[in-house]
Amino acid sequence: MTAARTKPKPRARFRREAPEDRRRQLGEAALRCIVKHGNAGVSVRQIAAEAGVTQGLITHHFGEINELVAYAFDIMSDGLMESIMKAVHDAPPTPQARLDAFIDASFSPLLFDRDVLGVWVVFWGLILHSPRMSASQQREYSTYVVTVESLISSLAEAENFKVGDIRLTAMAFTALMDGLWLAWCLNPSAFRPEDGVQLCRNWIEGLRRGAYA
Repeated sequence: MTAARTKPKPRARFRREAPEDRRRQLGEAALRCIVKHGNAGVSVRQIAAEAGVTQGLITHHFGEINELVAYAFDIMSDGLMESIMKAVHDAPPTPQARLDAFIDASFSPLLFDRDVLGVWVVFWGLILHSPRMSASQQREYSTYVVTVESLISSLAEAENFKVGDIRLTAMAFTALMDGLWLAWCLNPSAFRPEDGVQLCRNWIEGLRRGAYA
């Protein structure tokens, strides 16, 4: 009786990750390092260890650490904005409902998280010294303000009230939301996120009545 021959197992194929997948992996590792270590996390050595890769791979994909950190900032800010806009798109298709959804999402646990502040503090410290970081911050801010402009313009048109300078109005409303977010992150006992939502809705009500014309 001859022994049955067993077919050799096929050799596992090496899968090379696409460059953008690898860049994303490194950007997410950078975010984790910053959350864990703050400014000390802005380190090629630590980020490489977190991602399980060589330091040379970071240099290959990003050239310098500031480029990687700016890319990590883009990942975070784009992800937060996508979550906010999903809430807007899922809301009933009226200007009031869409603006309410934007406000609610902006005060959700996703943004009202002190880890998010920790990452932002590191980014803020780099903006003055990194043109790449400055460009990312300007893009993020512009996207947010343009979104607010659109939401408020739609509300004003639907309800037939006038807004003097829509750009300045959007910037003022953005400043209110940013200030409340920062105040809460620094001291979560200062107010509840739902209080921030109400303050923003009160501001919009004042806009309706011409208080900021």
